[in-house]
Amino acid sequence: MTDRFVAIDKGKKSLTSQFVEFWVETLIFFKIQLKEFGSNAIVVALFSMVIPSGVLVMIALMPINITKEVAIIYISGNIMTSISNLCITTLAQLLIGIRMRNGFEHLATLPISNYSPIIGTIMSAAISTFPALIIMPLVGMLLFNITIKISVWLVLVVCMCIVIMSGIGSIIGTFSEKYQTSYTLSMVAMFFVMFGTPVYYSMDSLPFVVQVFQRMLPFSYALEAIRLLMVDGSLTETVIIDILVLTLFMMLSLLFTKKFFTWKKRR
Repeated sequence: MTDRFVAIDKGKKSLTSQFVEFWVETLIFFKIQLKEFGSNAIVVALFSMVIPSGVLVMIALMPINITKEVAIIYISGNIMTSISNLCITTLAQLLIGIRMRNGFEHLATLPISNYSPIIGTIMSAAISTFPALIIMPLVGMLLFNITIKISVWLVLVVCMCIVIMSGIGSIIGTFSEKYQTSYTLSMVAMFFVMFGTPVYYSMDSLPFVVQVFQRMLPFSYALEAIRLLMVDGSLTETVIIDILVLTLFMMLSLLFTKKFFTWKKRR
């Protein structure tokens, strides 16, 4: 079936039918990719939790007095590290693996939405991050003997961060033609997450020029919102602004993907 006939066929369907069909296709790819992650579940779990948990343990063992605010900085930073490991690096490598098996060309010939495979893959990567997101705060609370506020808004901010990072991993994986390219771009993206944002320190402690640069990255807003919500759980003006900015970054990511994304081979 050609793209022309697919477009005509979809044009005859109601919006409700198209929506249902889209999510049926997406769930199929979600189950397929979840099985791929499941076959390497132990490796994925170790990759996302061991290093961040090890960092928390080493900090907790240091002979220094760590306040609740400082402990939350370290916990939130390690949560961010876990998300970036899976949603950027692992997802990018998974997608480039599909490309190297000529899977992109196959998907381009199917009479389905372009976005079903990619959203299904992103959903599977998001599910894979949940163990780390549950264990990391628990480990931090035990090590530093503190209490963290868990709220709906905190879950929302974390989910938004997962979507944004999954978008970055998806772009890297779909635009790369080789493993080496995908790996290099993933490391560059990880560099901006680890060193371009205040992962292990407070943004206020840095020079103003550095703060301006960090404010250009979505992860800084995610970290700020996560830390404030962990302290008291209330929806303050700062948290609302952070959520609005993260929403803007998500919209820009979706617009960019809609304009440039394709499963077809690039020349």
